[in-house]
Parts: sequence; structure tokens; C-alpha cells
Amino acid sequence: MVALGRIEPQGEVIRVSVPNAADSRVNEIRVAEGDQVEAGQVIAVLQGADRRRAELQAARALVEQRQAELTKTQKGSQLSSLEAQQARIDRLEAQLLTQAEQRRAAVARSQATLQTSQLEYQRYRQLEAVGAISRSELDIAQRDYDTAQADLTQRQAELNETETTLRAQLVEEQARLVELRQVRPEDIAIAQAQLQQSQTQVAQRQADLDDVLVRAPVAGQILKINTQIGEQVNTQQGIVELAQTSQMMVIAEIYETDIRKVRLGQSVTVTSEYGGIDSDLKGTVDQVGLQIGTASFGETSTDPTQDVNARVVTVKIRLDPAASQQVAALTGMQVRVAIDANTQVTSARP
Repeated sequence: MVALGRIEPQGEVIRVSVPNAADSRVNEIRVAEGDQVEAGQVIAVLQGADRRRAELQAARALVEQRQAELTKTQKGSQLSSLEAQQARIDRLEAQLLTQAEQRRAAVARSQATLQTSQLEYQRYRQLEAVGAISRSELDIAQRDYDTAQADLTQRQAELNETETTLRAQLVEEQARLVELRQVRPEDIAIAQAQLQQSQTQVAQRQADLDDVLVRAPVAGQILKINTQIGEQVNTQQGIVELAQTSQMMVIAEIYETDIRKVRLGQSVTVTSEYGGIDSDLKGTVDQVGLQIGTASFGETSTDPTQDVNARVVTVKIRLDPAASQQVAALTGMQVRVAIDANTQVTSARP
């Protein structure tokens, strides 16, 4: 029995891509066609890798900081830390007293100015009413009065802001002093939680970096590179095509009328359809398909009598080790197979 077939690796040709291919651009290709790669080996790097490495480094630094803080919390505060904190509180109290007094004095001056302006404005209104002064003179007095009101409002706001801000800082520093004076279990728990959160961030940043490091899913050979440096990832063909070429197969199409003659284990001789290999290849029938379909090799056959609509069954032929090695770089090549129907085998087609 003679039929057409094509050479393929055992298993499928894997198109290595990424989840968001259309939004990803290749910054680096680390393999060449024909290279053998190990499972998990980085074969390409996408855009954003440098930024994500920096984020990972920052996250790791934060873990070190959190670890130091936890250790410090567990040991408790040193006397020097308590004294330094008390000194900060003393400085804040003095600052609050001084600035508050200055703001109050400014408010008092503004109140006095407002009172004078109000009396002057009222007097000018009376004079203008009897025609003793002009309207423009009254307007000037009113403007001075309005200005004095605005100035007082501003001075009062400044006083309130100063007291509020400094008192809040004072309360915060006093609370910090209380914390320094004792080592509470909840403080240790908080420090531990912060450390754990930072460690989780490291794991997330590592995952983010892994997203732009394209790795080989299995060990095999790079058959083709479909996306070049600087290009967006090819959404249909991926970045590279990878296959396990250590064991090569031939996918042959046997006519429906001949399939009853095919048995597992039968010897097969494979020759090149177009002279791509110099010598015959040897193999054995490894698998017989369970469905009948339409021939896919007819259009490229050199036989003008080939029926392109013929009904065929797919048969997989396992090449011998030497033959596999010989055609490891010839995936997709069309060949002609001759199955020896006289081979003595014990396994029959199911």
C-alpha cells in the first residue's frame, strides 16, 4: 500500500504565545530557529520587563524593611528612642504655645481695627445722609470696613489652623510615646501582618514579571520564529513554534478501501515526495484512526490521477530513532509511505 503523508513531531506543534497577544510587544528573542530548549526556559521577553523587575526589587526591599520593623517591635524600644520622642513632644508643645500666642495677638489687632473701621463707617453714613460728605467718601469708609472684616476672618482661620494642626501632631507624638513605652502583642501582630502583606506583594510582582517572560512549556526544538523584536505578538501564530522532535512521526492518509489491510506494527518505508531526503526512512504503524475524512494531500500530489475528494483514514507511523534524527528539522515535509501488508504482526486494528 502506498499513500501520501507528512512528517510531524510526536505530539503537536506548539505555538507559544501570551494571553494578551494583541497588547504585547516583543523586546527580546533569546532563541534561534533550530535551538533545543528546556521546559521553563525563557525564550522571549515582552515590553515592560525592566519596569516590572524594578517593582519586584522595590517589593523585596520593602520586605527587608518590614522584617527589620518586626524585629525591632519584638525587642521593644531603646531608652534613647523614648528620650528622643519626649524631646519631640516638648518641642511641639513649645511651638504650639508660641505660634498660638502670635496668632491670638494678630486676631486681637484685627478686632481692634475692625471696631475702629465700623465706628468710622457708621459716622460717615450719618454725614452722608445729611449731605456733609460725598458718596465716594462713604464708599471709601465702607471699603475699609469690609477689608477689616475680611482680615479678621483670615486671622481667626489662621489661629484655628495653627492650633488644630499642632494639637493633632502633638496627639500623634504622644500616642507614639505610649507605644514606645510598651511592647504589645497587637503591635507584633500588626508588624507580622505588614511583613506578610509585603511578602505577598513580592509574589505578585514576581508573577507580573513572569507574565512578560515567555517560557517554553515543554522541552523541544524551536521550529520557527513568528514574531520579531519590536513587533506585537502574532495573535494567530504566537511568538515561536516549538515541538518535541526527538521522536518524529509520519501522518499518512490511507484510502478507505485499503484501511482493512493496515495493522499496528506493520513495517513502513518512507520516501521523499520531492527529493528532500536522500535515503529511505524506516518506521512502523503506530496508530490507526477511527474516523473517515477527506484527503488533504491530493492538491500537492505529483500523481495527476489522485482523487482530492477521496475518503481516507489517518494512520500514524512511528519512525525509527535513526530516521527521527534524520528528519528532525523537516517538520511538515510531504512524503510517500509504503506499508508492508505482509509484515507478520500480532496486533490488529480494533
